[in-house]
Amino acid sequence: MQLRKVIHIGGVLIPIIANSIGKSQTIALVLLGFVIFLLIEALKQKIPQGILSLVYRENELKGFSIEPLSYFISVISLLYLSFFIDEKICFAAIAILAAGDGFAGVIGRRYGRHRFSFNKNKSWEGTLSGFIVASLSGFYFAGGIALIGSVFGMMAGAVNKHDNIAVPYAALVAMVLIQHTSSFFG
Repeated sequence: MQLRKVIHIGGVLIPIIANSIGKSQTIALVLLGFVIFLLIEALKQKIPQGILSLVYRENELKGFSIEPLSYFISVISLLYLSFFIDEKICFAAIAILAAGDGFAGVIGRRYGRHRFSFNKNKSWEGTLSGFIVASLSGFYFAGGIALIGSVFGMMAGAVNKHDNIAVPYAALVAMVLIQHTSSFFG
C-alpha cells in the first residue's frame, strides 16, 4: 500500500487524538501538518522525485496537488465545526473520509472489476468496501447514525471527482438532517 493511502486512512486517528488532547490542540497539530504540506509543495522541484512518489501520484509531481489540500481543508473545517454542532457527527464524518474513502481507493484499485457507468474511475468493489469500513469507523464515533452518513458519503465519493470534500460533507449533512429530523419527530 502506498504511503499516501496509509496517511489518508491514518486520519481516522484524528478524532481519537481530539478526544485525548482536545480539539484546539488537534487543530493545531493538523495545521502543522498542513504547513508541512505547503512547504513540500513550495520545495517540490528541489525534492527528489523518488521521495515525492511515496506520497504523490504521478500527475501531482509537476503541479500543485489539490487532493491533499482538500483533505486538510475537510479535516480542519470538520474539527472546527465540532465546536458548534454535535462533535460525534463531525468525528464520524472525518472517520468516513479517512477510513471509508481510503479503503475504497485501495480496494477499488486492486480488486475493482465492475466500474460505474457514470464514473469509470470508481468501482462497486471499492465503494462497497468503503461503505463497510466507513460504517464501522463512523459507528465508533456516532453510533447507528453513521450508517446513513456512510451511505451518503460513499455515494458522493462514487459520483464526485473531489471526494475529499464530497465524502465527509455528504456524510455530515445526511447525519445532521437525520439527527434533526429524528429529534423533530421524536
